[in-house]
Amino acid sequence: MRIMGLDYGSVTVGVAISDELLLTAQGIEVIRRKQENKLRQTLARIEKLIQEYDVNKIVLGYPKHLNNT
Repeated sequence: MRIMGLDYGSVTVGVAISDELLLTAQGIEVIRRKQENKLRQTLARIEKLIQEYDVNKIVLGYPKHLNNT
């Protein structure tokens, strides 16, 4: 069991995965969204990573300001 962290933006989605002991997390991939409307492709890649790393929880980060902070 692991936790996946997603930093979801309009152009990229950063993906991090925790270790099996849930002590640390490492960035594993940046999914580049070629167009903002390519949601299906982005979700398909996230689903594949969930299965590959046996993820059971997801933490979603979303920027609150116009400068992506």
